[in-house]
Amino acid sequence: MAKLPTQLQWRKFKAVLKKLGYEEMKSGKGSARNFHNPDRQPNVVTFHEPHKGDNLKQGTLTEYLRKLLIDRDEFMKLL
Repeated sequence: MAKLPTQLQWRKFKAVLKKLGYEEMKSGKGSARNFHNPDRQPNVVTFHEPHKGDNLKQGTLTEYLRKLLIDRDEFMKLL
């Protein structure tokens, strides 16, 4: 099984979301970002954009992959 990076830039995470077919929806104030893909489950997912350093930590990334219903190997292939 592929090992996740200890930190990942937010822009790279968003690039994987785009490859999965998700598009960012208009968001209000704050760090919550909503993404929509009508052809995938879940259709709408919400993630929090990191404040400091623009990097997701490994634990957060693991949680986000659970929300997306994908495993590490699939994510690393898309990265």
